[in-house]
Amino acid sequence: MSRVLVICHWRLGDIVANLPAARFLAESGHQVDFCCYRQYHSIFGTVSYCRPVGPEALRRQGDYARVYTLEITRLEYDAWRASRKKWRDYVYGRYPELEPARLKPPFFDRMPSVAEYQLPEHYNLASPFGISQVTVVHAGWFRQQCESLSPGPWYVLTDRRIGRCHDWGTPLHALSLDHLPGLIAGASVFVTINSAPNIIASGVRASWYKVDEPGFHGQDNYEAPGQIILQQPRELERRSWRFWVHYWRRKLMGIDTSSDAGS
Repeated sequence: MSRVLVICHWRLGDIVANLPAARFLAESGHQVDFCCYRQYHSIFGTVSYCRPVGPEALRRQGDYARVYTLEITRLEYDAWRASRKKWRDYVYGRYPELEPARLKPPFFDRMPSVAEYQLPEHYNLASPFGISQVTVVHAGWFRQQCESLSPGPWYVLTDRRIGRCHDWGTPLHALSLDHLPGLIAGASVFVTINSAPNIIASGVRASWYKVDEPGFHGQDNYEAPGQIILQQPRELERRSWRFWVHYWRRKLMGIDTSSDAGS
């Protein structure tokens, strides 16, 4: 059995979206190490087919039969935007042998119990927060969408950072990343923005609701069977600070930005 290395340092959503590649490689007879930052290692408590390793593995790449770099670095960012390809199409496209895994959902073959949260038998879960969105979701509109789908009870998934709260619902903080699949799977109704919980949902739910991101012609959207798409009204759209950082950087570099905000 040969050892292979998958590299995707950061962003929980990108890491989870690469689990299908790791599983495919494991099922092909490889021992799979997954290189990411240690703050994400607990999500690997949900899978048995690969193990997390820290960035120090990069110094030992010669120990591996194959190295798969499945992330978009800052140096590649503009090339990715210019390609108009979805994230998975771009990174998986580097390795034709991974094509069978490209559109597979993440597979969680270990599901730690979430009984300690003492949630009611029927609860609804909203996930309105993320770190890499290019479009800010209007809090009031998001709440209206949730309450139109079910009167409750509603729990709001939060990372407890300052300002990360709504004036409705019960805050729910996952004590460990490997609890997220169970919390998301157990909800009667799940509503999310285009973030890591959306990608996790594709592996544990038959259906859920996701707010689309219109910036960059929707290039950032992770799409999967079972998603029910919610479109925020155009008059409520507001670009995030991350969008403007990249927009002005690209503009100053002389890159055409005329379509960056396009739907």
